[in-house]
Amino acid sequence: MADFQYDIAFLGGLFPPDYESEIYSDSIGSVQVAANTLQWNFVRGFDSLNVQPVHIINSLYIGSFPNHYKKLFIPTFQFNHHNDSEDINVGFCNIYGVKQYFRYYSLKPYLKKWALRKSEYPKVIFGYALTATFVKCMRYIKRINPEIQTFMIVPDLPEYMNTSNQISSFYKILKQTEIRLIHSEMKCIDGYVLLTQYMKDFLRIQTPYVVVEGIASENQSSIFTNSKDSNLKKITYTGTLHERYGVMHLVDAFEGITDPNYRLILCGKGDAEEQILQIAQRDPRIIYKGQLQHDEILRLQAESTVLVNPRQNNEEYTKYSFPSKIMEYLSSGTPVIAYKLDGMPDEYDDYIHYVLDSSEETLTNTLIRVCNMRQDELDDTGRKAQNFVWIEKSAKMQVYKVLDMIKNTIS
Repeated sequence: MADFQYDIAFLGGLFPPDYESEIYSDSIGSVQVAANTLQWNFVRGFDSLNVQPVHIINSLYIGSFPNHYKKLFIPTFQFNHHNDSEDINVGFCNIYGVKQYFRYYSLKPYLKKWALRKSEYPKVIFGYALTATFVKCMRYIKRINPEIQTFMIVPDLPEYMNTSNQISSFYKILKQTEIRLIHSEMKCIDGYVLLTQYMKDFLRIQTPYVVVEGIASENQSSIFTNSKDSNLKKITYTGTLHERYGVMHLVDAFEGITDPNYRLILCGKGDAEEQILQIAQRDPRIIYKGQLQHDEILRLQAESTVLVNPRQNNEEYTKYSFPSKIMEYLSSGTPVIAYKLDGMPDEYDDYIHYVLDSSEETLTNTLIRVCNMRQDELDDTGRKAQNFVWIEKSAKMQVYKVLDMIKNTIS
């Protein structure tokens, strides 16, 4: 694949490696692990295909002070993801309700500096994700230099972000205000990277776009010994523990298994956490590990018998969703059990053990059936899925589609 020649800025909320442990220790509740992984995969894809490394302008995706993060002020500091890169993490006041304004005004000087610096290549900026702050940043960039091409990566629609059952009325008001602002300012966006085809119609996109369901993390499990205890059947879920995502459906289905050699391992934070802890007290086969760092999650996935995504295809938002955990699960080399969601293309059908209806009994039977496959069959299933995503959904393959779209747009 030929190199592309652009001056690319990545406006995101990823975790700088030297600061990641502090983010985990200061977070209260869930951490944006999946979003962090996907952003870094985009960055690596850009770096592998473009003539020069991407310039990261970063504003952390973290919870707000005081309920979801321990720090009121986030520091500004430089970091380098590549020998030739100049990256900046832009600090802000992290107080709930007004942090979006602080983020925007803190970012503006660094966006202006990048937009006005001389470059021999056309300037392109990517924003991750479709938030009011980043849409306003794109509008600001266009005011400074209308020739800069602006693109938005849309992992989730704002209407369906944060689907916890525990959000406050004040949050709902802020969310509706943000959604109205986003839709009123989208004319400043030159193109989109979407996770499902259905997003295009929902957003009424009239500009160029490309669909990229996600990016597989190549060799993510190769550093771990893929040792599996044949005496135990380890069923694992890693992700947000929101009841709406089907985690309690999985717990209830697991309780339909009477075999003492089965284990259900759950990782993450969410509104179903207290229910899970209560059930685990009466059923010691259910193991709740809380919020783990990413390396620990990858190790756990590699050592499991099967990985499960219990999100069912029973709500409108599933058309606009390709769960990040599906891509991570398939990359692990461990067999995957899931429901077929509207947003999942048919090309994944050969690599996932689908649950055929929404009953607990069917999920229970699917868990038993797959776990009782011979180990060589499980290994073969996992390897085929892993090879599929490593080859077809790698950072280089997926980002090539994105840069090719830009090439056609600019030309």
